[in-house]
Amino acid sequence: MTGPTRSLAAVEGWDLPGLQASAAALADAPARLRAWQARLDAVRGRLREAQLWSGPAADAAATALVEVAAVGTEVGLALGAGAEELSVVVSRAGAAQDEAAQARAWAAAGPVPLDDAGRVPPVAAPVMAEEHRAEVAAREHAATRAEQHARAAFAAADSAVVAAAGAHAALAGLDRVGGPAGFASLAAATSATAASPVVPVAASATAAAAWWDGLTPAARSAALAADPAGVGGLDGLPAAARDEANRALLADALAHPERAGYAVAVTTAAQLAGRYGLQLLLFDPAEDLVAVSVGDLDTAGAVGVLVPGMNTTPAGDLPGLVASATSIGSLAQDAAPGAAVAVLVWLGYRTPGFGSFFSSLNARSSGPELDRTLDGLTAARAAGAAAGGPPAPRTTVVAHSYGTLVTGSAARAGGRLAADAVVLLGSPGTGSHDAAGLEAPEVYGAWTPADPLSWSDYFGGSPFDAGFGDTRLPTDPGQGHTEYLDPDHPTLQAVAEVVVGARGGG
Repeated sequence: MTGPTRSLAAVEGWDLPGLQASAAALADAPARLRAWQARLDAVRGRLREAQLWSGPAADAAATALVEVAAVGTEVGLALGAGAEELSVVVSRAGAAQDEAAQARAWAAAGPVPLDDAGRVPPVAAPVMAEEHRAEVAAREHAATRAEQHARAAFAAADSAVVAAAGAHAALAGLDRVGGPAGFASLAAATSATAASPVVPVAASATAAAAWWDGLTPAARSAALAADPAGVGGLDGLPAAARDEANRALLADALAHPERAGYAVAVTTAAQLAGRYGLQLLLFDPAEDLVAVSVGDLDTAGAVGVLVPGMNTTPAGDLPGLVASATSIGSLAQDAAPGAAVAVLVWLGYRTPGFGSFFSSLNARSSGPELDRTLDGLTAARAAGAAAGGPPAPRTTVVAHSYGTLVTGSAARAGGRLAADAVVLLGSPGTGSHDAAGLEAPEVYGAWTPADPLSWSDYFGGSPFDAGFGDTRLPTDPGQGHTEYLDPDHPTLQAVAEVVVGARGGG
């Protein structure tokens, strides 16, 4: 059992009965060892009482028995610790298999295809007859539930893998036993384990922030060195720590051009090269996921989060998005002199292509990811503020096209959306009836007659609707779907003012 695990087949293939049997046997071992130690103590007592054996040989025998007893004590402690961790492995592995079974069941009920990574591939949904809409809605619901259970399966599986590593660490010292003199003390083994803490990859943003806050600087460095992917992808940690971890992953990716995602690595490196103040908050080139911040997310007083739309990829579009983020940040600082601004380019989801744009499946699975990202930014800053750092920033989601539907899905995820403002650019619909459904105190929108998607209402509820409840941002009549952040049009300046809180309304 190694991981983290991202394969339903791997989770389903775990030998749970075998794990249960091993856990039961290990749990019983300390008791058997204590019985053996009791017999050993009885022998030592008889030796002390014996009158017929004395001298150097007797003294050596007594010393050897003491040393063996000490070894037995440490072995017992290691076995006990390993048994506790293995019981957690059994529990979490069982939960992972249960969730995987639920995911398969929902997929079969749809019916919808569910791949081994726990995703339902987006399916094009052209305009359909009214009688088929209920059927499609039921399939989308089944797809959403299948993906939710798959994510829960992977989270439980990751926890099982972490516990398995803990069990291995607890029992590792047993391999080094070569007699009483060669047995490492439990304190030394514990110290070695603590020097490289296990990254809680399945933790919530709040729990992750608390975990990081409780580590010593040495433990943080050890965790980063041991698991840069875990640190780099964990929402709730400071952006500086994630940036350091992800730059290590980037260097490794650049050293292996044969791996998937090499083009993403090259493009990302080109954006970071020679530029001060950029942070790499997320880097998973194999999954085509990257997030780059222009500005320091740990100290900024205003944070913008750009959520792009369809057919946007890191390899093809990251340079343009970073340029837009730079423009927004610069204009925002001009609008509020002295303000510290950071703008995050969030390519944390696989955007749909032209063929799958008309399905909401992608947004339903990606919305919770955006919600966790926003929760992570909030949790990291809350932990920093508690330690005397800067207070929480003003956070604005700037979503374009299909990204507005993803934002609507994020608002419908558990808890409230961790944003002070939402900007909707060229929205084909948010999936919400009105602006209040986006859970942000301020909602702004921009659409134009020259952008058919902005008045299509394909996904229902958009700034085009008269009663939606947003504050309209300025546009030019001929402004096209991809031109909302074009410096030649007034929308860009207005977005920058929203990010820094210098525009009234909402």
